[in-house]
Amino acid sequence: ILGIVEILADREGREDLYKLAAALVMEVDDLLPLVEGAALLGFIRIHEGDAEITTEGRAFAGADIQQRKALFREAALAHVTLLKQMEHALRTKADRTLPDEFFRDILEEHFTADDVRKQMETAINWGRYSEIFDYDAQTGRLILTES
Repeated sequence: ILGIVEILADREGREDLYKLAAALVMEVDDLLPLVEGAALLGFIRIHEGDAEITTEGRAFAGADIQQRKALFREAALAHVTLLKQMEHALRTKADRTLPDEFFRDILEEHFTADDVRKQMETAINWGRYSEIFDYDAQTGRLILTES
């Protein structure tokens, strides 16, 4: 996501998705998940086949690593329901931990097994990057990161 935002910042803030994919030697279908993730977080907007960087995206692209993590955390908790639910659920526990299975079970009520796997993988990666929580892969537990 950072790479897409940085590239748009370098290209005067706007680029046709097909031209962007060609410049990255990618298929548009391979680029779309990154673009959709950046749009979900509010770092870019998609309009008529163009990706355009937002004010938040410019701040993210120009920030140092710690600022980026803080901006990503803020955006993720504002725009990604699953991460917001994870953070709130972890806060309710005295020991600030929960098994990942708790969230998988909730998602399985509404999504296919493959979609659940993809959503959990993304949520765990984003949650760890933005320091919302840590994840112990051996025990399958999420641990709230106290700020």
